[in-house]
Amino acid sequence: MPANTYHKIEDFLMDDSFVEWALAKTPDDHHYWATFILKFPECEDNFNLARHIIQCCKISHAKSLPTDEINEIIKSVNNRILKQKEDSFPYPKLWKSNFLRVAAMLILVISAGLLLVKKQQGTGDPGVSASRTEATITKVQNNGKTPILIKLPDNSSVVLQPKTVITYPVAFKGATRQVSLNGEAFFEVAKNAKKPFYVHTNELTIRVVGTSFKVNANDNDDQFRVLVSTGRVEVFANNAVDYKKTAPIVLTPNQQVILYRKNSRLETSALNKPMLLSEKSTAIHFNFTETPFSKVISTIEEAYGVHIIYDEKVMGNCQLTASLIGQTLDERLKLICQAVEAEYTIRDGQIKIEGKGCGI
Repeated sequence: MPANTYHKIEDFLMDDSFVEWALAKTPDDHHYWATFILKFPECEDNFNLARHIIQCCKISHAKSLPTDEINEIIKSVNNRILKQKEDSFPYPKLWKSNFLRVAAMLILVISAGLLLVKKQQGTGDPGVSASRTEATITKVQNNGKTPILIKLPDNSSVVLQPKTVITYPVAFKGATRQVSLNGEAFFEVAKNAKKPFYVHTNELTIRVVGTSFKVNANDNDDQFRVLVSTGRVEVFANNAVDYKKTAPIVLTPNQQVILYRKNSRLETSALNKPMLLSEKSTAIHFNFTETPFSKVISTIEEAYGVHIIYDEKVMGNCQLTASLIGQTLDERLKLICQAVEAEYTIRDGQIKIEGKGCGI
């Protein structure tokens, strides 16, 4: 994926494709602009402000206006700006064909004081950084040394490895569910056939409906990987001109695809060892007969790569007989908690089980 070239509001206002999309005139560009903030969350303020300006002012192509009309608008805007108290307010010197958009922006910003303010939401855990803009985006970064569990708005689960960042909307609106990832994470996606789930990385796009898979897409690595536990996963290379018209690489359980970033080569293969959450492995490892609670917990921890906090003295020796095949992490945790009269919570990405135990 090319580097971000949109650093100022003007960059969006000068882009004809963005203007047409903001005015809902070009559905073909919908995917690119609809996912732009997920890929470049640092641009959200300028992105939203530019879109607001375009929609409020119905800004179109300035070059389509007669020269005398452009001159009249410029004159009017200049007079308006001169009346402002902020005499030192800087604005770029632009050609007439581009001035209309920036002029409209200046009027809105100066006259209305239009601002987008970010709210920082502390998690209480120095290892987890979470922020949310007033608009639509949540960003979570795992700064700690152990994996953390994130619950998405659709009840999907994400195990975020250290030094990993995920960005997602506060609510999945529209026809798709879309998140952006930099780093390594395990996804367990809630099933919704009418609303596909997309994971965007720097050079890969992953599409699923309801399944579990692992993504390793650290921008500092030479390779990106997608490994599938259950279900069907479609992988697209971001260098495709139009991913909707490009045949994806389809992965099934215990398969992986590797992207060699140096030459953009994609290679698929079967995993030498089945993933613990694949159907084949869960049939062996997730059938419990009079198994100590501590063993059940360690099996779940190993499969998902998470740490579960519980009182081993109270619950560790409780015997469980249960089949946890074909269930999500949430469902598995609820079932084992019922067996020991306990409940689980997720706080700062950590799973904690509290309860009475079995009285042994």
